[in-house]
Amino acid sequence: MWRIEFSTDKFLPVLPEQCQTNPGAYGFELALWLAQRLVVKSIVTSYPQSEDWGWFIEYTDSDETEIMIGCSSLADEGEGYAKQAIAWSIFLKPYISLRERFKGVTHSEKVQQVGDSIIDLLSAEGISLKLDPE
Repeated sequence: MWRIEFSTDKFLPVLPEQCQTNPGAYGFELALWLAQRLVVKSIVTSYPQSEDWGWFIEYTDSDETEIMIGCSSLADEGEGYAKQAIAWSIFLKPYISLRERFKGVTHSEKVQQVGDSIIDLLSAEGISLKLDPE
């Protein structure tokens, strides 16, 4: 799993706190932005979907490699409405079937490719990143 952390005010929530998945769990705007930018790089994802911790998009390539791209804030309730930069986290988690696990498949090459594309997109916006490739 890859993790990218950064701070910015670019993806602050538009809708009120009660519309978020949980208090302080923002990320829809980031996930939507990523989906829109990744498609330009021929990485087509799903629309954003919610989870308790934030939002995610899913990428599946022609080889049926599946990667979850999670987007979440590292914020307290209401912090996203102060019009100041907050901390964000993006993680990439490949889905590896039991059969693939037995064969030693990791999808690390595809995770690297998608992760590099996300890094390029964020860097092009002038966002400084803290990377944690695991």
